[in-house]
Amino acid sequence: MASNGYFARLLRGYGRLTIFMIPIGIAINFVGGQIALLLKLPVYLDSIGTILVGATCGSLPGALVGLLSNAINSITSPQTFAYGILSVIFGLLAGWFGRMGWFRSFWLSLLSAIPFALVGGVLGALITIWVFGGLAGDGTGIVIGTLVALGMDLTTANFAAQMPMDILDKVPTVLIVYAIIRGIPKRLFVKLPLGYVYLGKPAPKLAPATAPATTEQQAGPRS
Repeated sequence: MASNGYFARLLRGYGRLTIFMIPIGIAINFVGGQIALLLKLPVYLDSIGTILVGATCGSLPGALVGLLSNAINSITSPQTFAYGILSVIFGLLAGWFGRMGWFRSFWLSLLSAIPFALVGGVLGALITIWVFGGLAGDGTGIVIGTLVALGMDLTTANFAAQMPMDILDKVPTVLIVYAIIRGIPKRLFVKLPLGYVYLGKPAPKLAPATAPATTEQQAGPRS
């Protein structure tokens, strides 16, 4: 019960709009992933919502969107659960880049694709090797199998397949996030934890979101 109360206070500290953004981010991830599958695109597009929520609401909400999206996908595709850590890291990174103002700039948004792709490519390849023996049941697995058939060893084939695939995925992902953020009305940024970044204002001097009650105490007069 105590942990539930702590979690509730934590979410309240982020505000109602952030709580509302979490299911929206999950839905965006699902829709993006389904579009990529239906159109047989050589990309995933399943982390757009994670990065969007992280970039506008902070690292923790972004990580939560990634974790919940992965948990939902694992219901029909259990092997994806092993890659949940990637989604969490994407959300954490997005929060940091958002706080630094990267998603205010087209070129910095584009540049952010590199660290996202490095996480997805390197860590994703390691998970594929450690958990699935080097071959996962997705489009990347087909590429890996082809490279191995051509004489490349399994470990090298994993990294050679994962990195280009992740670069190809993260470039449109971060540009879509940038475009969505550009279209968000200013009146909504006021209600988002990182909205001050996109409004060009200094960071508000508030207590940490983990202790909203302390914020009220600090707002009162001091003797």
